[in-house]
Amino acid sequence: MTRRGWIALIPVKGAITSEEVPFFPVPRVTSAGEVIGFLEEVKRNKRIKSIILEINSPGGTPYSCKEIAQTVKGIKKATVAWIKESATSGAYWIASSCDRIVADALSTLGSIGVASIRPDFSELMKKFGIDVKTMTTGIYKTLGLPFKKSTPREKEVLEKEIKIIHKNFMEEVTRNRGLKKKVAREVAKGKVYLGEEAKALGLVDYLGGREKALEIAKEAAGITTYKIIDYNKRRRRPKGILRRLIGEY
Repeated sequence: MTRRGWIALIPVKGAITSEEVPFFPVPRVTSAGEVIGFLEEVKRNKRIKSIILEINSPGGTPYSCKEIAQTVKGIKKATVAWIKESATSGAYWIASSCDRIVADALSTLGSIGVASIRPDFSELMKKFGIDVKTMTTGIYKTLGLPFKKSTPREKEVLEKEIKIIHKNFMEEVTRNRGLKKKVAREVAKGKVYLGEEAKALGLVDYLGGREKALEIAKEAAGITTYKIIDYNKRRRRPKGILRRLIGEY
């Protein structure tokens, strides 16, 4: 007996942010709000039987990645992560929330870690005779400003924040993928893996591309024929001169 259904293809491409940045000239930026909107729409559509997240992203802000991952886990439909070129850092967090992960043998994924990058222009400014004076009402109010060196107390605060985020990140990925403690300790080092290495560690279920992802999504939904609903066509695009500046993406 033929069972028909739709498969939704939802893109997660480029850096992942909480909100849209329509006037910031950086190509390939994904808004968590937009992805979640697509997921909620798919959740309500009874004709859509399974979802493929088409991922090609270096990650993004911890909150936005967690928000997408939690939304994916809350959908009672088959979910497949199709990793194209990369799914590192928070993008892999999102991929791990799916039922199955498909990646190419040469895809890069992992980098399960947290980084805090803060430029320090204080010495350079001294050379140019620039002195920045600030007035604050709290000892941490200027934390992160690039015009001064971080104090030992400020470094301690930042390190604590990073450890908390990393702990949450690792707990979720370990739980989602059912990783053994030995493997979890290894991937927690933040290494980037190729698809073949990742499969051996249990970070990926199948090696393949679009057709493999569709095959898995079809089987998981129990359908024999399907129609693809491609949300790539519904992504918001830059307009006018901004589009010409950064190109199509």
